[in-house]
Amino acid sequence: MTTLVETPLSVRRPEWHFTPPQGWMNDPNGLVHFDDEYHIFYQYYPHDRVHGPMHWGHAVSRDLCHWEHLPLALAPDEQGTCFSGSAIVDWHDTSGLFEGEAGLLAFYTVHREAADDPEDYVQEQCLAYSRDRGRSWQKYAGNPIIAAPGFKDFRDPKVVWHAPSRRWVMALACGQTIRFYLSENLLDWRLASEFGEGQGRHTDGPWECPDLFEIPVERSSEGATQGELATRWVVVVGVGAGEQDTFGSFTQYFVGHFDGERFHNDHPDETVLLMDEGRDFYAAQSWSDVPTEDGRRLAIAWLNNWLYAKQVPEAGWRGAMSFPRELALVATPEGVRLRQAFAAELLASSECRSAPAAAVPVELGPGEHRLVEAGSAAAHGSLALDLREGSVIELDLQQGRHMSLRLSHDGARLHLEHRRDGHNGDPGFDRHYPHRLTHDLPTGSAVELEWLIDHGSLELLIDGGRLSLTHLSFADPAHRPVVLHVEAGACRVTDCRYRRLDA
Repeated sequence: MTTLVETPLSVRRPEWHFTPPQGWMNDPNGLVHFDDEYHIFYQYYPHDRVHGPMHWGHAVSRDLCHWEHLPLALAPDEQGTCFSGSAIVDWHDTSGLFEGEAGLLAFYTVHREAADDPEDYVQEQCLAYSRDRGRSWQKYAGNPIIAAPGFKDFRDPKVVWHAPSRRWVMALACGQTIRFYLSENLLDWRLASEFGEGQGRHTDGPWECPDLFEIPVERSSEGATQGELATRWVVVVGVGAGEQDTFGSFTQYFVGHFDGERFHNDHPDETVLLMDEGRDFYAAQSWSDVPTEDGRRLAIAWLNNWLYAKQVPEAGWRGAMSFPRELALVATPEGVRLRQAFAAELLASSECRSAPAAAVPVELGPGEHRLVEAGSAAAHGSLALDLREGSVIELDLQQGRHMSLRLSHDGARLHLEHRRDGHNGDPGFDRHYPHRLTHDLPTGSAVELEWLIDHGSLELLIDGGRLSLTHLSFADPAHRPVVLHVEAGACRVTDCRYRRLDA
């Protein structure tokens, strides 16, 4: 087994993950597709590398890989700072703000603190609009469109169109529940229902950044389903870190039906479904108005954890997003579950180049085996393994001394252990960042791994994307081979592919 050595961490700007031009970044906001451009807005404080008065940063892309930074979209004013939210295309000028043309609407939360106590605050829902493809933004004169309800945590509006009822729906995080509001004109909203009490997992922290969407259900190879499962609705919510929670912030989801007013969970109340089982996948949001002919539900998340986000290494900027993912639902014996894949644009990029990998199939016994001779600091790879009973292996995916990925087969099923070490001298970071996480894999003896490595991160998809593990990794970016260490027993490599991602 590779010895993991505690060494100070360093940071380089990723090549394939979105980062701010400077300053601090957290939640993705306002993801919308319009006029052949993907827009990403984000919680942004350009004047320091720690969380401050929130602005909306802004960038656009035509391929989800290369981004053009644009001027700030929203900035604090006398009403307050600009917290998270969503954006849509008002195709038919339902709001009356575009003189009969199509335009962009951004829904956001105004956060206003008492002068003498930052823990005493008011949150209200506001609207901004753009008539020039998102290049400039005007705040609506009638703000707030939903006033404070009398409690503090009331934020992060996600607006979607519900076609059967021909109404707009806004999902709002309210303490530890989600409220659904309805509107015909995008300006006047009324409360319809509330979801979340006693559902899923709760911590001392608030629920945040809800998402709501409908997607088709694919049938898995197990096929253990009954009846027609054409589509299901998904509610996604970020769960804030509680004071006693050593895991930190995380993203959970619910699968069920939405009738235009209420969400009905398909699973027992106590069922907990995590969108990502790693430490660093939060505030996930999906793009609205992706063309119907595309047929994809695309999403992205903040690649960080509130337990140590303000202490991670920085180099004039702090914060990164995951690589965009395509979401699907698959029917399994346990119920309908999310399945994730890296957006297809990654491998279609001209910078993605195949590199020599191990000839397969091959049987491997105890020892060190190089699967890829010449690695890359940014790379995509995939590997299919079949472990013999009692086998233990460790996979080095070029993460250097700070990371370890181990697989073992106990005779009944496979277990995956992810270990991360590292320190930067900050007590909070040094206490919370290192971890050792173990997961039971829903497979027999075989497992499929797919990964994306970039400066500062490892995104790992397992079993065709039914399990996702996303972690920060401030490892030595030097080019390294992909090495498999067989500690005990034997394994068979049935597939091995590797692609360099040259900037």
